[in-house]
Amino acid sequence: MKEGRIISRELTRLRVENNLKAADIVDVVKKKLPSFDKSMLSKAENGDRYGIAIKSEIMDIILTELAPEQREVIKRRIRGGHIRTHKVQARLDECDYTALQQLKMRYGYKTTQDLLTDLIQKFIKEQNND
Repeated sequence: MKEGRIISRELTRLRVENNLKAADIVDVVKKKLPSFDKSMLSKAENGDRYGIAIKSEIMDIILTELAPEQREVIKRRIRGGHIRTHKVQARLDECDYTALQQLKMRYGYKTTQDLLTDLIQKFIKEQNND
């Protein structure tokens, strides 16, 4: 539901900052969802209250038609602003986790993200040199 909340916020922000009329957005969405109307747009913008969210594919259509120059910036905000969009994770037991945190600090890594990115890039480079 977090993404739905973010899309709702971005939809409202898009409409207000670009001085778009609700009818402009409704006209775009109606091409894909013919029964969409201003009432549904209002409910989607207030999704926490009504439990309605715009799907990301519909938001893509809205952005492409009404704000193509802002599309990538808004999409990045919806995704969480991350430049790197693929995620790797692992579960560790307490002993390994503690050792990892100590080594991370000893070698000057500020975040686990920095450490893992560095380790993975070194691993890939080593394997490609074989």
